[in-house]
Amino acid sequence: MHKSCSELVFSNRFYTLGAGFFALTTPQGLSEPYFVRTNATLAEQLGLGSNFFSSTEALQVCSGHLLLKGMQPLAQAYAGHQLGKFNPFLGDGRSVLLGGIETNQGYVEWQLKGAGKTHYARHADGLAGLKEALHEYHMSEQLTALGVPAVKCLALTVGKNLVYRQGFQAAAMLTRLAASFIRFGHFELYYFERKYPELQQLTDFVIQHYYPDCLNTPKPYAAFFQAVIERTARLIAHWQRVGFVHGMMNTDNQSILGLSLDLGESSFNPEYTADFVSSPADEKGRYAFAQQPVVGLWNCNILARTLSPLIETSDLKAALETYEASYLATFESPT
Repeated sequence: MHKSCSELVFSNRFYTLGAGFFALTTPQGLSEPYFVRTNATLAEQLGLGSNFFSSTEALQVCSGHLLLKGMQPLAQAYAGHQLGKFNPFLGDGRSVLLGGIETNQGYVEWQLKGAGKTHYARHADGLAGLKEALHEYHMSEQLTALGVPAVKCLALTVGKNLVYRQGFQAAAMLTRLAASFIRFGHFELYYFERKYPELQQLTDFVIQHYYPDCLNTPKPYAAFFQAVIERTARLIAHWQRVGFVHGMMNTDNQSILGLSLDLGESSFNPEYTADFVSSPADEKGRYAFAQQPVVGLWNCNILARTLSPLIETSDLKAALETYEASYLATFESPT
């Protein structure tokens, strides 16, 4: 049964973690918004219906002007290793998590990217330009078509207001959908701040909602880490098979669910050139195409360190040693 925008009832799982995990944030709406891209196929899959985007309410939600019942907009706190160096001052600088809905595809969170300045934006404006938003939208579509796990884009909305990105362009907002937007960097924040109760709370939360099978094992935390290793290895094997280069494989861009996340610097490498680099910021080729499998393991080692208060060293090492086999099993798979 299809639902109109006003019939959707949201909740926000992440909000239940408490104030130390996010900053409440009101989206900054676009001026005189209109849709540039709408994903009718995704809307149908979620039970929203093909007419979903014809409603005024849908446009208002996707442009940051309307909050529906149960939405609790927030920006998530996290840290991360960027180009190999730890940065404790990250978080959602321009993305706002609205909440999620239960669908026939499971629980799906809605996030607005380009929703304006948040507590974590520092000196940035928190906005997005049309060019980069179109790029991310299309990359998400291509990865999905290729069967590569990725955050999906429900809509791309543009306003009359302008942003300066090496020249002026229209301000844009992506409505991104995923089961969760939690990253390796979330765990890093609480480990490096030595907030071990919060680290355990976050880990329990992720296991409960996204890795519940781990609860039935003798060592749930170790089983969780093992599952993340496998998902990460499989994801990067998918990337290598299709010639995808993420461009900026920082740990704050590494999904805890094994999804392709934050695609603004990404591109395809049709010739499968080993030293192909997608981001101008990657001057030393750390994230070159051939390096992605190695960086994936490096990122998993960082996650292992953050989870060391909860998991025995022997179990962390054992899980890390399965990365290569998981990667090769997917990369060499005939399908």
